[in-house]
Parts: sequence; structure tokens; C-alpha cells
Amino acid sequence: MGFPVSHSWSPSIFSLLARILDDPLDYRTIEVDPVNWEESVSVLQNLKIFHGWNVTLPFKEKFLNRVDVLSSEARAVGAVNVVKVSEGGKLWGYNTDVFGVQRTLEEQKFRAQGKCAVIFGAGGASLAVAYALGSSGASDVWIVNRTIARARSQAKRLRTLFPKTVFHACEQLPRTRTISPQLYVNATPLGMVGFPRESLLPKSVVADALVFDLVYHPEKTPFLASAEKLGVASVGGLDMLLWQALASWEIWVGKVPQLHKVKNELKQQLVTLRKQEYNLSSQTKTSKLIQGRRSRHGV
Repeated sequence: MGFPVSHSWSPSIFSLLARILDDPLDYRTIEVDPVNWEESVSVLQNLKIFHGWNVTLPFKEKFLNRVDVLSSEARAVGAVNVVKVSEGGKLWGYNTDVFGVQRTLEEQKFRAQGKCAVIFGAGGASLAVAYALGSSGASDVWIVNRTIARARSQAKRLRTLFPKTVFHACEQLPRTRTISPQLYVNATPLGMVGFPRESLLPKSVVADALVFDLVYHPEKTPFLASAEKLGVASVGGLDMLLWQALASWEIWVGKVPQLHKVKNELKQQLVTLRKQEYNLSSQTKTSKLIQGRRSRHGV
């Protein structure tokens, strides 16, 4: 549920997941007018046919006051991205960003406890990452953002939740000689399709650092390419996206057996599907280009 939603990968992800789990879940995109969104939600709620919804922009914050019950993560992060509709019609709001971050780091065998981390960006995604790191006992978290007031506000909010973690706010990351981060996270849209292809990763990082880009399209972002040049471990946003999908499924339908195995199979099938779609799109564009040239030359 969002506006717009035509670009979403979720229908592909959930159709593959339904096939893997042999469960006929019907998953569709619903484009909702931001002006009349509450009326639309009431209509959908009263249909009584939904397990729930994934919620994306611009409704993540709006749902905080629309649901009947709010999870602790959603309240702390200040955004709802999963809604469950109970049998009685009550709406439960969740945020699976934190779960997605935690599972991705866990899969990379990264333990945040006692470690220093850097997060580029101070939006909702950044807050979810910082929440995951604070709850895991990170020693220091640097929030780097062009708008320093936003970074400071986020750091202040997090300090009240996790007093044992030191949250810093800055416009530019201090020289790595003064700090030694073991984790770098890109929580900005830089590198995403349609945005500047830039990397915020410093030119030198410690050898055992992990680089994590929340962007999942393209698969290899400038941030990840910089990590590869430095020879450090890295992970893209696709893994987080799939963990979030699995969390949504468990909220709506129930526990997923062999979670890691299902996630790996889902990733493999999704990558294959996206490649097939890309090749088909490229062939179509090439065909139209050839036809256009022929018509211009009177062929």
C-alpha cells in the first residue's frame, strides 16, 4: 500500500515465497490516494479479506496514529511498514526494518556488541539501523547527515532508548585516525537507480570492517564497489529486503519453517527472475529501436 507502488518488487517476492511455502497467498499492490487515504483504509479494512498490508511511502508515519496496537519497534522508529488485520478487524502496526537489519548482520556474522558503527543518512532507515545497533550493544554509533539538526534529533532520541551506546551526530565523518568503525552503513538513496551514483565510503577502512548498503537496486552500488576495491566484506540491501518479507509473512500467516533455507532459496529465485525480466526488457527495447530505424529509412 503506497503511492506510487508500480515499481515495487514485493509482488514478485511474495509470489515466489508463496510457491516455495506452497501457500496460495494473494499479494497485490494497492495504490492509495494520499488525500483520501484514511477513507480507503477503512474500506479495505471492512472488506475482511486481508491478512494485512505492507506499507510504504507516504503512509509509514501516517499509520502510527491509524492502527489500534503499535509494536515497540514501530513506536521507537516512528514508522509502520507492516499492518496485520486481526479477525475482529483490529489493526496491528509493526516495523520490520529493525528485524531486517539484525538478520542481515547476523547472517554476515557481525556482532555489534562493543563495536563502533557509522550510518550515512538520518531518515527512517537510518533510525532503524541505529535502533538495531543500540539494542545489540554497540559502543558508538556515528550518524552522518548533511542536515545536522536532523542527525542531532535522531541521536538525542536514541540516547534515551539506549543509554549505554554513545550516539554522535555530525555533517562529516571525522578522520578514521580518530575513530575505527567496524561497520559502515549507507542509509541514503545515493547509488539507487535514479539517484547520483556516488559513494560515501571513506578511502581507508579497517581490514575487518563490514560495509552494508541498504540500497537493493542496482545489486552492485558505488558504495559496495568502493568496499570491493578496499578488499573488505560487504552486503547489499536485497538481503534486508528479503528478511523483511519473511517477517511480514510470519506476522500475517505464521512461522516459516527452516527460515534461513527459505530465505536463500527465495534470493536465488528472485535474482534469476529479475535477470530474466531485465533480458526481456532489453530485447524489447532493442526490437523497438531496430523497428524505429527501419521506419525512418523506409524499410
